Amino acid sequence: MTPYLLFLVLLTFGCSKPTEVENPPATLLVQAYLTPGEDPQVVVRQTLPPGQFYDGREEPVRGAQVEIATGDQRFALDEDPAAPGTYHFPAAQLPVEAGHTYQLQVHHQQHQLQASTTVPDPVRITEISADSLVYFQLFGDLFGDLIHPGEFRWTKPANTAGYVVSIQALQVRNLPVTADPLTGDLDTLIARRQRLQGQVSADSLAALDQQIETLRSYFSENISLVRAEGDTMRWLRDRQQEDWDKIAGKDWTEGRKWRERRQILNENNVVDYRIPADTLRGDYWWLGLRFEGEYQVVLHAADQNYFDYFTTAFNGFSGDDGDKGPLFHLDGGLGVFGSYTQDSFRVQVYRGNKGRPKLVVRK
Repeated sequence: MTPYLLFLVLLTFGCSKPTEVENPPATLLVQAYLTPGEDPQVVVRQTLPPGQFYDGREEPVRGAQVEIATGDQRFALDEDPAAPGTYHFPAAQLPVEAGHTYQLQVHHQQHQLQASTTVPDPVRITEISADSLVYFQLFGDLFGDLIHPGEFRWTKPANTAGYVVSIQALQVRNLPVTADPLTGDLDTLIARRQRLQGQVSADSLAALDQQIETLRSYFSENISLVRAEGDTMRWLRDRQQEDWDKIAGKDWTEGRKWRERRQILNENNVVDYRIPADTLRGDYWWLGLRFEGEYQVVLHAADQNYFDYFTTAFNGFSGDDGDKGPLFHLDGGLGVFGSYTQDSFRVQVYRGNKGRPKLVVRK
């Protein structure tokens, strides 16, 4: 969810207008969501010139001074040596508590950014209509993607601007978009292996074979519908199962096949949607359920910063003069410094081949 929203902001503000000659100055961009029980973490980036953005680059901000204050206490976050631009602090020393207000300050060179968030009170799911669902192919002919097979309800917490629901298939394994260059490496190694066949020693070819198999194993283990038990999950819809199976027979390079699989799983593995603050019930839609297996439905009670950012993240692409772009609650930069509390439950989804649809009611 959130990394994709960050991507949208980089896309919106990293691009210049067609009439601009000079690149716009870099701007700090932060992403941080505080929630009780988790270490505070702040990701600091800066916007890129258009040419660098479309090369697939990102610009983490190293060596920034990142502080979070609450009450009369102030904490300096440490940069993760394994993840440049990511700053964190142990929750044991800086606990995030419901109802408390936290201030963020980021200093880097001539840039200064400030923001504040008040953590909503705890949210609690009180009712779930069903925790096992069966999808039938006839749903596709009856606008089944648009109906909801179950619903849930919750208590109303204070300091909440709205709710964000995330539905994720837990047993689907996938990689981020940053793995795509490795698929190109696989194609390069395979082409090199074919070109050198009969021209170099067997040991040299064996070394190439080992590199190729290492990448193949990496992709097959991490871009997969195979469960830990060894069986393969099916898509709920026949048409999507057919499209997935056809990839293996396409006249594409092996690397492209893995890229296509990764992108398809990324587009279907998680669905997020918002619910206004005056509503205390939500649906888990068939639209968000694509595979057999276990799903986790997560409810976030979001503060104003988080909810506004999530709601407006797709703004800025319409071309309309009234489109002001994403809404930020920051001084001196872009992004989000928000907070939330959460509750969740799990749903088991099955693929029905015939018969009538049914729900297994939660007892």
